[in-house]
Amino acid sequence: MKYSSIILASLILIISAGLLSCKKQPAIDEKKFIKIYADMIFMQDTSSYSQSEIKLTVLKKFNVKEFEYDETIKYYNDDPERWQKFFDEVIVYIENLNPKPKKSDVKSLQLQP
Repeated sequence: MKYSSIILASLILIISAGLLSCKKQPAIDEKKFIKIYADMIFMQDTSSYSQSEIKLTVLKKFNVKEFEYDETIKYYNDDPERWQKFFDEVIVYIENLNPKPKKSDVKSLQLQP
């Protein structure tokens, strides 16, 4: 009896430690979520769709379910520093989509009336 309670207590301790050591992960991979978020930004600026239509359209494009998107938002909301890092990555991603003009392009742009 004494040994079974020690074994049970040890087992509970091991399981608890295992569960606490597991890091929570977002439902959507960060790289994919960056692309989704960037697409939503572009669609807000270029389409006449409502916010919910934009969300559904982009999620369909990336084959993501709405609950996965919502869970990922919750994951980022749990730690505001995650959002800051995420937004920095989105900016880098968008800047890489729109390359800066070459020096020769800048000169020709300045010469135009």
